[in-house]
Amino acid sequence: MKKHVLIGAVLVGAFFLAACGSAGTGLAPSDVTFDISVIEIKGSTDKLDPPEVDPASLSKGYGYTGPGDFDPENPAKWQVSTYIFSPAALTAAKGDRITLRIFVVNGDTHAVHLEAPDGSRVEELVLNRGNEYSVTFTPDQSGYYTLQCDNHGPTMQAKILVLP
Repeated sequence: MKKHVLIGAVLVGAFFLAACGSAGTGLAPSDVTFDISVIEIKGSTDKLDPPEVDPASLSKGYGYTGPGDFDPENPAKWQVSTYIFSPAALTAAKGDRITLRIFVVNGDTHAVHLEAPDGSRVEELVLNRGNEYSVTFTPDQSGYYTLQCDNHGPTMQAKILVLP
């Protein structure tokens, strides 16, 4: 039984180190690449009542086409949509060389900025459908870096947790 506990502890430790990169391990900083997609998710129904509040009034990242407008042949059908970065939660270590490789599937144009934990802008770029972009930076602060779409914010964002 003790052998199983030891193996379990080693596996948990290995998982933690892999998840945290070089943070707290004394290892040299790493080159880390994250592949991110810009996508629009849509859903429609005629089985539920439409929302009481137009989702598009809550965020520039939400879309809504109401009953009668979405499908004139089915006046009860309506649709909602949202733009997202996927994945939207990433982790690296301070000092790692981070590359965000971003592919735009949906949305013609996205004005995007990368913001450091102190609020300073690290990068600004315009992303267009069908193209891949690469942003490389080395974080000098611990905390959350935010990849934010100015066209579809505040809901279209990705967070990069940079560990000390």
